Amino acid sequence: MEEKTISRRLAEFALSMNMEDVPEDARKHGKLLLADTFGVAMSCQKMPHAQAVRKTVMGMKSVPQASLWGTDDKADIADAVLYNACLIHGADFDDTHVGGIVHPSAIVVATAVTVGEAIGASGHDIYEAILCGWEIAVRLALAAKGRFHDAGYHATGIIAPFASACVAAKLMGDSADVLTNALGICGSQSAAIQAFLQDGAWTKKLHPGWGGHSAIYALSMARGGFAGPKEVFEGKFGMWMTHLGSTDGLEEMFDDLGKVWHITEITAKLYPVCHMTHSFIDCMIRAIDHNGFTSDDIDSVECRIESRCYPIVCTPREAKVRPKSDYMMRFSLPYVVAMAAMTHGMGAAQIDLKYAEAPAVQALMDRIQCVDDDSKRNPGYFPGYMTIVLKDGRKFVMDQRYEMGTKQNPLDSEAVNRKLRDNLSSFYTAEQINSIIENVNSIDLADGPIPLILSLHA
Repeated sequence: MEEKTISRRLAEFALSMNMEDVPEDARKHGKLLLADTFGVAMSCQKMPHAQAVRKTVMGMKSVPQASLWGTDDKADIADAVLYNACLIHGADFDDTHVGGIVHPSAIVVATAVTVGEAIGASGHDIYEAILCGWEIAVRLALAAKGRFHDAGYHATGIIAPFASACVAAKLMGDSADVLTNALGICGSQSAAIQAFLQDGAWTKKLHPGWGGHSAIYALSMARGGFAGPKEVFEGKFGMWMTHLGSTDGLEEMFDDLGKVWHITEITAKLYPVCHMTHSFIDCMIRAIDHNGFTSDDIDSVECRIESRCYPIVCTPREAKVRPKSDYMMRFSLPYVVAMAAMTHGMGAAQIDLKYAEAPAVQALMDRIQCVDDDSKRNPGYFPGYMTIVLKDGRKFVMDQRYEMGTKQNPLDSEAVNRKLRDNLSSFYTAEQINSIIENVNSIDLADGPIPLILSLHA
């Protein structure tokens, strides 16, 4: 009997998986992620990138099939997925699977809810597809072992078409043959480079949505009889060989698919910046709390960070210590550490050029040095190692091995709930926020997605 390809195994898993297969703790954790996702998404409604994508999408004058969240506008499924995913990922505040270095909900939730609305799927089926998509996105990311980032790719954008195709096919009732061909097609549409790290451009905000957009087209072409390569992952010219140079660990990652679930490892962010910097923010805040100094007392700060993360949040130094866009601020270790020291936090309000251009902030950033030190790595996690020297000679060494949201450093669910309400408070009344939360928490009981979609209208 011929061995099944990875794409065939993923297709069969996606189409046969039932919500009852998922452990109760994962289903419960998923509700927290889902509420957090909509809070993050709707906080981005007025951001310039969202307005640019909305203008583009509406200019296409496509068939109105699904809502652009928070508006009265509708577009075809592919264009609506593109916009809605850009909302989720626009502030880099959406959830992360740190071990895989991937943002699952930006990919999966946008696709499932948008497709679900368009076809009138039940909330149960939508949530089931979300659970399925989360697992597939995480496993593909884990199979890469972080090497997409090492090669200069953004793993979320690389994986997005594949996970989105599985989610959409599950909801639309496609066959395993159609989905297998679509996954093959997705391999030629899977693209996301990290060039934005050099100048703070907006392209990363686009990656999950463009992947979802590609997936809808891939499925449509596969339904029409278009053939995609069957060994899109493991083949000689598949994604792993062309992008990473080897298939090490790829096959093994799917041996226990459907038996072991990674959903509870996905964690909400408490800071709207690159997750690789979070432990450093925690270190600075904790050092101030425990030792009673202020940013004015700091003579120097040294941040030692592993080699994989160093080029992402520390270089080019001249751009990181003088960030000129929101994304450069979000991906600058000197900036986020300086803001943590000066404001005792790192929230959405701190992503503002008035801070980046302030002489006091710039002077502190100049005193923050980043060191490439792979001895400080903790595989599968984003640790922080920091030495703070004060002007009076006191020195504090902070070492956080596990970022918040891990089993070793559990996430505060109350903090996530505060984040949710803070994100929504500029656009919705308390009553409307309660309605959104109620609709999210009962999504698996709903006959359709309409109550949730309507509750997102400001």
